[in-house]
Amino acid sequence: MRLRRLHGHKWQRVTELTLTTLFWLAWLYLIMPLISLLLWAVGVRLFVEEMIVRGGYEALIAEFVHYGLVILAMLVATLLWVYWNLRRYGRHEKRTQQPDPVSLAEIAAVSGLTPKETHRVWDSRKLQVRFDDNDHPLIKADRVD
Repeated sequence: MRLRRLHGHKWQRVTELTLTTLFWLAWLYLIMPLISLLLWAVGVRLFVEEMIVRGGYEALIAEFVHYGLVILAMLVATLLWVYWNLRRYGRHEKRTQQPDPVSLAEIAAVSGLTPKETHRVWDSRKLQVRFDDNDHPLIKADRVD
């Protein structure tokens, strides 16, 4: 059993592609005045006039040079800051040392809760926290089972 070709002969495909391209180009040629009018309405004509005809791109390139110099100055200042920090703090970095872990008993002592309540708070996903008149927390913990 012979399968039918999904695509026609090579010349048939080339002809279809050529005709399709020609018709799209003709359509673009016919629609170009409308596209030109729309682009003019949104300022493309002004852009072309200012940037290309009057040489505004030269001023834009000059501004890019200024912007580049500002960015380069910011980069140099940042690199100097990093270098200074590494020289000053790099050998004895205090910011990376972690504090000692706090136990549940210490949390209970500071918060005014019993260890059992603190453990219940630790295990819960939802908490409702309020404070009494003496600024002690009143915690309602919902256990997730």
